[in-house]
Amino acid sequence: LNMYENYPFWFTFFTRLGYQVVLSPSSTHKLYELGIESIPSESECYPAKLAHGHVKWLIEHNVDFVFYPALFYERKETPEANDHYNCPIVATYPEVIANNMNELFEEKGVTFVHPFLPYHDDKRLAVRLAEELKDKGVTEAECREAVLAARAEQLKFKEDVRKEGERALEYIVKNNKKAIVLSGRPYHLDKEINHGINKMITTYDMAV
Repeated sequence: LNMYENYPFWFTFFTRLGYQVVLSPSSTHKLYELGIESIPSESECYPAKLAHGHVKWLIEHNVDFVFYPALFYERKETPEANDHYNCPIVATYPEVIANNMNELFEEKGVTFVHPFLPYHDDKRLAVRLAEELKDKGVTEAECREAVLAARAEQLKFKEDVRKEGERALEYIVKNNKKAIVLSGRPYHLDKEINHGINKMITTYDMAV
């Protein structure tokens, strides 16, 4: 639900600590169906329902340690913003996965770690991550270094996104094109969720 935005951070963090990071595949309806038995409610949004299939795939492919943090806050990127909460579903869905897939985790011997973390505060974040990973021999100093590297990578990713936006603006001015600002949540990058609306727009000779 928030990995399309935060993945550069977590990949860098765990890689620095010596982990091999494994991703579930791109979303499909078949992947959704893989986790359908553990979905507790039909009223949930489709991205939340998809999360069950992604976790089930990891379990079935012998991933022994699944990390899915609960994050109430994202980073505050606009100083004038009143707050920087995540959507309640995004913030707390790891708890749903833990409660509804617990038997499967136990059956397959999978460690599911789903801590509430202060993602917006790197100093506190390093302390909390050290607490969560101490049983795996990770020290607070190692966590501080990994968080520092991870934040640098996350900011680099954000800058790459900005540069791509600037490139699109230059393109429409140079070629006298119209453009559409297509905004949404990070998971709208998922092709199973966005239904290709970005490509549909470009077929009308407009930039996104």
